[in-house]
Amino acid sequence: MSSSEKSVLQPAEQPWSTALVLVCSECEGGHGVDLAQRLKDAMKAAGHKKDVRVARVRCLGICPKRGVAVTITGAAQPAQSHVVTGKGHDAVAALTALIAPE
Repeated sequence: MSSSEKSVLQPAEQPWSTALVLVCSECEGGHGVDLAQRLKDAMKAAGHKKDVRVARVRCLGICPKRGVAVTITGAAQPAQSHVVTGKGHDAVAALTALIAPE
């Protein structure tokens, strides 16, 4: 490629530094939407409003029989997929500890 040609792909700065968390919004009949919001609120309360991004996505292709599919990736860790069972505080606490261990 000559210096006069521009690449079609340009690097973009990511707005998160700790983790990007993708939560399937279709799992458990839409429970993923609730889990994503609870996790987002927990990250904000723990002081990770700017460095952790929680995003609801469509199907992640994991499709557990029970639970919600979640994929976590970050600058310091490769992508990891998990199935979160339970709908309460325990599920959010387990994810919080995994995403941003103290």
